[in-house]
Amino acid sequence: MFVLPGWAGADGLAERLGQERAAAVTILLHDRALAAARTIEPVAVRMAGPQAGRNVQEDLAAAVKQAWPTPGAHGPLIMLWPDLPVWRPAHLAAARADLAAGCDLSLGPVFDGGFYLLALARPLPGLFELPPDTWRRPDAMAMTLALAVKDKIQAGLLRTERALRTSADVAATLADPLLDGELRELLVD
Repeated sequence: MFVLPGWAGADGLAERLGQERAAAVTILLHDRALAAARTIEPVAVRMAGPQAGRNVQEDLAAAVKQAWPTPGAHGPLIMLWPDLPVWRPAHLAAARADLAAGCDLSLGPVFDGGFYLLALARPLPGLFELPPDTWRRPDAMAMTLALAVKDKIQAGLLRTERALRTSADVAATLADPLLDGELRELLVD
């Protein structure tokens, strides 16, 4: 099962791109994350976005409750934040490999803080004890790994990626010679 929490990057991009282009980038990145999720579980894709008054913590709790509604329910829960310009099959394959190897948790970190992917093999209640803003903070990895050590959770780490959230991210993304034309067109001034 995959859950795509709502994407909060558009505000940072709007300063550079304007509201209209930032919205178009948001839609494109969301569609790409959804397409990546469907490559592994074509039928079991679930969407969850923030509702008024809710935060990422509440979205994660709702996703866990949906994934494991009863004790003994099983199957991985993989949550994608649609922040990456490109999703590679290796992102999801590595998360699933971590879970298959016995990890309870697999994290896909972003350079400037937060995650692009969070995979759970089972419910981990300690995750919901973290401060609600943990998921986008520069020290998100340290906080999450500290919890894993405290709760004796086996954690796997995926390759760190650059998200597309800020003006600096736009510049770095445009410097990538492998950037596809569709996204390049939206990002070029």
